[in-house]
Amino acid sequence: MKKYLSLILLCFFVSIDPAQAQESQKETFWGMAVGIRSQNFQDELVTQTKYSGGLLYFMINMEKNKANTWRKFNFEAAVGSMKSKAFEIGQVPSRYLQPSISSYWNELSYSYLFQLKSDDKSAIYVGSGLSNVISVRYSPRWDNSQINYEFTGNLQAEGRYLRNFDLWGKAMKASFTLKLPLIGYISRPGYSAVPEFLDHEKDFVSSLFDNTSVSWLGNFPRIQFDNYVEFPIASGNKMQVVYNWEYYSYQNPVPVHAAAHTIGVNFLMKTK
Repeated sequence: MKKYLSLILLCFFVSIDPAQAQESQKETFWGMAVGIRSQNFQDELVTQTKYSGGLLYFMINMEKNKANTWRKFNFEAAVGSMKSKAFEIGQVPSRYLQPSISSYWNELSYSYLFQLKSDDKSAIYVGSGLSNVISVRYSPRWDNSQINYEFTGNLQAEGRYLRNFDLWGKAMKASFTLKLPLIGYISRPGYSAVPEFLDHEKDFVSSLFDNTSVSWLGNFPRIQFDNYVEFPIASGNKMQVVYNWEYYSYQNPVPVHAAAHTIGVNFLMKTK
């Protein structure tokens, strides 16, 4: 336990901006991205069936670079429908069960990384970040469980590798970031086919956090790889081709598994 707490404190303190950072090297960019999020999940709280689908993806983000630090703020969202092959037309279950569900996902995150090592070609960053995720699925055929969700918040450890290279005469950058949760919370519905909505003394909003528990890497292994290739465009602005992958699972009150691939294009405007 002491080693675990020491790791959390280390990731927090290495994220503090050092006093020797040179303000003259500061750059700030605001960006907007669009793309597709290919997502699948299986939530045994409601059904044994696996769902998958392509969601419309949208992101607003901010990057701030200094001599020895890199900060990033992201608001990401995806919305669309998901289906299961088990409910294709012509199969018996399709007469009774909903063939598709509506899905909404969003993540609000902030990262603060400190440059550990650098040279002319590459740089390594380590630090910490905060994230809050809301994932909601809706299906009228799930009866009292028709609104299914996960609300999560985590302090996470992060590592980033930045590589400079040339392609077709242009200076390019490739960025690879790994994120792992250290400690946080997760809220999941606890009804599992029990009609809690019949309790008229409790509304839906107040019941959202009835089944909240502490989460960490051991029981909520949410692994994220955030990657992009970046190249400059006119007036000091830049563009990124983004590819992100994530996976998580949780066992309370019953197992849920989810994974997603995200591909998009991010346009960033320099403001300082």
